[in-house]
Amino acid sequence: MLFDHISECMAPVIPIVLAGGILKMVVLLLTALSVISGTTESILSAIATAPFYFIPVLVASSAAKHFNTDPLIAITSVCVMLLPDFTALMESGEKITFLTIPVVPATYAYSVIPIILLIYCMSHIVKWLKKLIKESLQPYLLAACSIFITSLLGILVIEPTVSLISRLLAETLNTMQAEAPNLAWGIFAGLTFLLVSTGMHWIFMTLAITQIGLTGVDYGIMVGMFISNMSFGGCDLGVFLKAKQKEKKTMALSAMITALIPGITEPSIFGVCFKEKTPMIGNIVGCIAAGIVQGILTIHCYIFTFPSIPSMLMFYSADEPANLMKAVIVGVVAFVASFVVTALVYRDHRELGENK
Repeated sequence: MLFDHISECMAPVIPIVLAGGILKMVVLLLTALSVISGTTESILSAIATAPFYFIPVLVASSAAKHFNTDPLIAITSVCVMLLPDFTALMESGEKITFLTIPVVPATYAYSVIPIILLIYCMSHIVKWLKKLIKESLQPYLLAACSIFITSLLGILVIEPTVSLISRLLAETLNTMQAEAPNLAWGIFAGLTFLLVSTGMHWIFMTLAITQIGLTGVDYGIMVGMFISNMSFGGCDLGVFLKAKQKEKKTMALSAMITALIPGITEPSIFGVCFKEKTPMIGNIVGCIAAGIVQGILTIHCYIFTFPSIPSMLMFYSADEPANLMKAVIVGVVAFVASFVVTALVYRDHRELGENK
């Protein structure tokens, strides 16, 4: 249920975030080619960064619609935490209290999951206030009370708590990368099939968005998702070449193109792997193999977008030029390993029936 809510709230927002990622790649490419520089680059970078920085506002609006509550109250409550003066206070390093209650400093820009949880709570707060406040007074008091309670709830409880959990998860991934990268990323990549098919990948995707927004780099989550997409493409190719039925070949070919070019894997997951069963083995083995290589090479992601062949500039950085080639290597490993294993283990159902 939790993952369904996250997925539903993020679905309308993702195209905007992807737009920011595409714009970032364009700015990166134009800067690398010396087409733009100076203030022009700064202005274009601001345009590309806006969808990420203000993602709490976008998520608030989407979550309000999902939880059937007032979107304007939701947006206003979240904007409180993005005010420049409030942000400066949180980053000042001084002891902060509200009526003697300690306030844990937190970064509110780029937040996703805390906002979804906050608006869910707000939907119940608004319902409670509607019962408490007389209908004649609601035009004057409902919005004010809702914004006041919701904002304080986010500042004092939800954002600090979820930020702490997210920080611990990020630090755990970084520690695993430092201490046992082969094992860490091999396991993570091998689990991407389960994560994506159940919607649990949104937890990690939102963490990657936050990390890229705050630090400018994701230390491996998006690489694991890229490995997963390339692996599905290899599985699809294996089924395409081994299947005897025309409809299965057509499905596998279209799923492969969809996974490799726009980076959408649902056709591969539900139309090929779940349906044919054995390609799942190829996907898991290919992902584990590429994840181990990822741990050996250490690959970073600098731009959030759906990982695919056309969007591989997400792995490019002028400070780490070899990073892009490393990403290409793990992508090839995932594709080839998954293709080979799928080709070895896959048997068409019609072929099995004829053999029997």
